[in-house]
Amino acid sequence: MRLLWGILLGGVLAGAFDIVYAFVIYGPLSYGLTPQEVLQSVASGWLGREVSRAGGWSSAGLGLATHFLIATLMASAYAVAAQSFQPLKTRWVLWGLVYGLILYVAMNYVVVPLSAAATGHFASASEIVPRLQESFSSIRPRYDANYPWMIPGTIFTHTVLVALPIAWATQRLQTD
Repeated sequence: MRLLWGILLGGVLAGAFDIVYAFVIYGPLSYGLTPQEVLQSVASGWLGREVSRAGGWSSAGLGLATHFLIATLMASAYAVAAQSFQPLKTRWVLWGLVYGLILYVAMNYVVVPLSAAATGHFASASEIVPRLQESFSSIRPRYDANYPWMIPGTIFTHTVLVALPIAWATQRLQTD
């Protein structure tokens, strides 16, 4: 039961910190998006950008649910791994930061490229390898000269705001 509580707490904390950060960073500090538009961008992974934008609060709700589902799945992976690899609990700050870097790469170079966000449809079986090849062939973040802090900010959010709360919740609620 403690495993489940650790997963849920980690998922809720990571999801909440990350979405508040996204509302601020992609809102008044850069692109001027509303919270609804930020959530619709998450839903675009399922629906594609155009359909998601047209979906109003329904697609924003899907985006919010998706966001917390992903955060909980991230927490699940860490918590389950910590059952077998004790340093994930005993050295949770170090391993949380490492996990955050892994999450950054996974989300930006695997999950998003295979989703419907960019093309309007999920990668078909024949598109998976080409999309991943394209993603990893230019494995550098998309730089925006208007907001040079965006890349370090994205790495910060994956490491400090997402993975560290997950690692903390795991070590806090899982005792031997």
